[in-house]
Amino acid sequence: MTENPSLINRDYNYLLNFERKIGLGVSDTKQNARVMFKRHAGQNKRQRIDNTDARVTRVNKMFDSPNFALKRDNVLVISLPSGMSRSTQNKSGYDKKAGTYTWTVEWVPVNEDGRQLASFTSFRIKEDAILRDALSVTPLANAIGVDPESVEKDKIQFSIENVISMGKRSVIKLNPEETLAKALANKVVLEYPKFYVTFSPETWQEYMEEEKDAYGVDSDSESESDSDSSSSDSSSSDSDSDSSDSDAEAPEEASSKNPEPETLAPQSITGLSSSLASSDKDEEEGFSA
Repeated sequence: MTENPSLINRDYNYLLNFERKIGLGVSDTKQNARVMFKRHAGQNKRQRIDNTDARVTRVNKMFDSPNFALKRDNVLVISLPSGMSRSTQNKSGYDKKAGTYTWTVEWVPVNEDGRQLASFTSFRIKEDAILRDALSVTPLANAIGVDPESVEKDKIQFSIENVISMGKRSVIKLNPEETLAKALANKVVLEYPKFYVTFSPETWQEYMEEEKDAYGVDSDSESESDSDSSSSDSSSSDSDSDSSDSDAEAPEEASSKNPEPETLAPQSITGLSSSLASSDKDEEEGFSA
């Protein structure tokens, strides 16, 4: 074999190509690993919560040390205890296959007299979906008792529940032409968004609030300032009287029973289970301010 130069040359080229393929394979594996880890590191990076955020102040006033986190466009998501139905239903998260963040959404139709109808839930709605297009017509038609073809989507109005309302029911009006991401930006949701679907601009008009008013952006800041001032004065007075004193955080749908009409008054996060379980009877009677 060694006396035939062509055979020697062929074997040499074979070994050379084999070595080159191994080198390229190792290089590609390293490159792919770097890209993959970089991508996942960015996706899992948590947004830092600002303790001066008025929404955080409201959440801490209403719930007893709840778990919450910022998602996507500054959406503050309050987490319920694991095992509760709303927590179990929540499928919101980054969809690797779709390459985008997806949301679970609860839709609550409201008829013209202000009564809530049977709600339904959509899963894995892409955040770049237009709000009006994200709403499925068939379950909506079933909820309001009409033929799907008779539903005029261009007349539908949307609002989002203010889950940290300190008094009467409060909702924030949304633009139906905006994307889901933009509609949810800077909002507060309990596990996942609850959207109210109305068919007239006048429906629930008395409950509509601007975002800054709904979340107490101005009033809470002033309240905190007054509280700090009062605390400072009290501390100063105590110091004068007794210097020895010291100072002491792809869309699928599932129907449900009529949605819960409670106003979410201040309560412990652990008390949510009983209020959610007793909501069915109240929903049939509708909401009264």
